[in-house]
Amino acid sequence: MKISLIFISTLLVLSVFLPFFLFIYNGTKNTVSIKKQANALVKNNGLLYSLKEVWRKNFIGISTKNNTLTYIKFNSDKSHVINDVNLNEVKQCNILKNYNNGSNKSLFLKSLDLEFVYKSSAKPNLILNFFNIDDDLSEDFELQRIEKWHTLIKSAISEPLIVKMAS
Repeated sequence: MKISLIFISTLLVLSVFLPFFLFIYNGTKNTVSIKKQANALVKNNGLLYSLKEVWRKNFIGISTKNNTLTYIKFNSDKSHVINDVNLNEVKQCNILKNYNNGSNKSLFLKSLDLEFVYKSSAKPNLILNFFNIDDDLSEDFELQRIEKWHTLIKSAISEPLIVKMAS
């Protein structure tokens, strides 16, 4: 009787806590896999990043030595999109927030993008997607993340120096 009670209690505890442990393990395994893939791709371009961050299936890094920003988005079909932005060519950086109205008249975030406007009008604006409700069902501090990177990029964008000519 005592052994059966211990056995049933153990099964009950495992059935409650095991899914949580598996969920945490699977999430960390995916994050480690994305970090390894990002590090392998970043090694090929030869840049040293002073700041870098990996979240969900995205990588962003800024190289202050080369004044370059690298953004990699990993897709579910094992492909990836790499965007290298030379910050010397960027005039300004903007945050694009897109909200939708919910069924109970509440606003919710639909997408969150970072837009780069180049100094040359021949180059089209580049938009980097940080969050999209179609890809991810919940926001995971993307608003704070994009504001952090926005301030870092704005400080890295080189302002033209105005030199006065001596007469």
